[in-house]
Amino acid sequence: MKRILAPWCILLPFAAALAAAGEPAQYALRYDAASRTMQASLCLDRAAALQRFAGDASAPGHVEGLTRSSGASLQRDGDGWSARDWRAGECLRWRADLGQIADASARRSALHATGTITDPGGWLLWAADVAAADAIVELPAGIALSAPWTPEPSAGATRRYHIERTPPDWLARIAIGRMSETTIDRPGGRLHVAIGGTPDPAQRTRLLAWLERVSDAATTAYGRLPLADVQVLVIPVGAQRDAVVFGQSTRGEGNGLTLFVDPSRDAHAFERDWIAVHELSHLFHPHLGARGAWLAEGLATYLQNVLRARSGLLTPAQAWAELADGFARGRAATPRDAAPLEQASLDMERAHGYTRVYWSGTAYWLAVDLDLRHASGGRIGIDDALRRFDACCLAPPRAWSPQAFVERLDALMDTDVFARRWREYRTLTRFPDVPALDASTDTGVRAAIMRAKGGRQSED
Repeated sequence: MKRILAPWCILLPFAAALAAAGEPAQYALRYDAASRTMQASLCLDRAAALQRFAGDASAPGHVEGLTRSSGASLQRDGDGWSARDWRAGECLRWRADLGQIADASARRSALHATGTITDPGGWLLWAADVAAADAIVELPAGIALSAPWTPEPSAGATRRYHIERTPPDWLARIAIGRMSETTIDRPGGRLHVAIGGTPDPAQRTRLLAWLERVSDAATTAYGRLPLADVQVLVIPVGAQRDAVVFGQSTRGEGNGLTLFVDPSRDAHAFERDWIAVHELSHLFHPHLGARGAWLAEGLATYLQNVLRARSGLLTPAQAWAELADGFARGRAATPRDAAPLEQASLDMERAHGYTRVYWSGTAYWLAVDLDLRHASGGRIGIDDALRRFDACCLAPPRAWSPQAFVERLDALMDTDVFARRWREYRTLTRFPDVPALDASTDTGVRAAIMRAKGGRQSED
């Protein structure tokens, strides 16, 4: 589950412009726990006749006390500020009331999460044409920071990060407060886990054991995590019917996922969860925008079942049953006069058309997986395509159009199946035809899909 962000056609020029400029920048951030405020500065080592600063559209209402270290003036400029005759080595300084921002956001949420949790786009200003920055963050004793930024070697209460700039409307999430922190190392990458609040030792042990299991499941796609550093923010939200209530993947200023949980639930309740594997599965594809939501959510929904079966969180038979049930719900949720799938994807949040979009996309990935495996005798599937895309194209972050993504997968696999199926599915005004999923159909291919590379798995 994730917020659909800006369309790819807007984001590609943004990324190209930043890559061409590459101006270095340095943030210094100091957090005050008593007032829940952040003192910030941004220093640039290059002079400019006119330097512009901005965050997202909400930033002008969230930052205050902007000054230049030179004492020269600043001018409001649309959603940002402009500074004339910027000097090499000069710094912009400001203050942000993170507590106020976080509390306002919490009041709008049905999940009632507590803590200082913000989107940095609302208070962390960037200079125009700066593609990346390093940050030094000073925190009070006992206060932790969870951010999607890449950690650098640090000592004491001072933390260092590298931040890749992304478009301002790519959601990110930062939490500051008393949290339990740990790192889960897996082949290919690290999950930087922060558990909000003060879970008791038994709850913490249970949560970490669950996260280790789901991260193991993610590695069964092709043997490793696809990205080197991933923020995992676990937010307790009180007593709930399910152990995991909601999840969200984010791509702003790095890769992260947020999981809203009831930490009091037992280990068995967490073992039944599918949300964490779903959100981790979003790491395997690039940002595809609203037009490609059916591809992105379909892949994550397909993998949430396949990867759980491969890792033993489900049996293969249970995974096939979950897929069959989802396809039935997707078919029931598709109206007779449905818009083309790509249009439904664009309208998904406004029209709440999640079930049709998610499960139509899942049917696409199953169809492609079956095509590849039938052609290769079960040896090659979408895992191989995603692994090759990881090796060439997944980092650094950039937006991809759905067409460019599927065409690159075809090129990497020397096939036409991804784009051919994409052209078929994107215009569908009905739910896709799904192959029979009973155990008597394609037994060898079914087994190959639910088996990790080099592993063995039964249908029981």
